[in-house]
Amino acid sequence: MKPPRHYQSRTLYSVALVLLGATIAWAQPESRVPSEVIAQVAAQGSALVLVGLKVPWQMESSLSEAQVRHQREAIAAIQKDLLAEIEGKSFKIMRRYHSIPGIALEVGADVLPELARSPNVTNVLLDRPAVVEEKQSPASEKVPQQLFKTAASKGTVLVLAGLKTPWQREDHLSGELIDVQRKAILSAQSYVLAELNGTQFNVLRLYRTIPGIALRVGVDALRVLENSPAVTNVLPDRPAVRTR
Repeated sequence: MKPPRHYQSRTLYSVALVLLGATIAWAQPESRVPSEVIAQVAAQGSALVLVGLKVPWQMESSLSEAQVRHQREAIAAIQKDLLAEIEGKSFKIMRRYHSIPGIALEVGADVLPELARSPNVTNVLLDRPAVVEEKQSPASEKVPQQLFKTAASKGTVLVLAGLKTPWQREDHLSGELIDVQRKAILSAQSYVLAELNGTQFNVLRLYRTIPGIALRVGVDALRVLENSPAVTNVLPDRPAVRTR
């Protein structure tokens, strides 16, 4: 096997509406491989991608030890099945995830049709190169400069991250499409958590019905969110208020 050479609105609802596409078209297998992945492969010969895998998944913190072990075994089995499907094609394994249903690959053009039609694949996103600390200003459209300043002075900051997945209000969808939409949201959340691995962060809320995730993050995690292909924007969040 020869490897190739080398995601401001006030609410997450408005973020999601901007991202809204034709839900029926989005559900088709062809959309598993977005045009930006195809374009990068055409221009550079290969692309770094994050591949979401079709396996039931829950946050490990909500599972027993036996359930965690069973979930990880299921993820490993699906990874193995996918790799068998693309055997002999141009790809390189970048990261095998143990706790989320995904795998990071570098792929050539001959792999893309396999990913598009594989029953084991839920979606494909462009990955960012594993480059540490490129010289860049923290100011950006995606992550406001004030969040970097707050994180630098206080150590962490509460944020809401909007996720790049097509979305409609659930009262506009059938039961089947609601299920598909929720799975896509979960897949995008899992990607972001994988990208944040090794940085300072805590998950505060995983939203089921809107494409977003609430986090407490440090400066290093903000930089990851800034570069993530799965994040649309990042907004400051407020602490949860306890009611008696």
